[in-house]
Amino acid sequence: MFQKFAKPLFYTIISLAIIGIAYRLFTDTQGFFKQVLFTVGFAALIIGVVYFFINRRSGGQSNEMKRYRKAVRQSKQKYGKTNSSSIAKKVKPSTLKQKVTSNKSSKSKGRKDVPHLRVIEGSKNKKKDRASL
Repeated sequence: MFQKFAKPLFYTIISLAIIGIAYRLFTDTQGFFKQVLFTVGFAALIIGVVYFFINRRSGGQSNEMKRYRKAVRQSKQKYGKTNSSSIAKKVKPSTLKQKVTSNKSSKSKGRKDVPHLRVIEGSKNKKKDRASL
């Protein structure tokens, strides 16, 4: 029942707004443009203030972001900064292949156990009997 009245009411309000804007534009052009500029400026000011506070609250200065940056710095200090492209530019391709192969073999030999990873042992040879499922 409401939809029967809502659509014509909506179109009536929109058409009256267009007529009012056109009337104001033709009778007081300078005042119309002043009002439009003030409205746009005020809206930009409000949006800027809201954006500033939202960006400040959840932006780069949040505690979580500070902790992340601190962790990145600590990681760089611990493991060093490795940039493969700068190494490739300095070293000739033949020596680069030798270093890469030697690095792979040394990493597999001296690999340390990581405390947050563990191996769960189980019988891998034992297969399930699919007929019983």
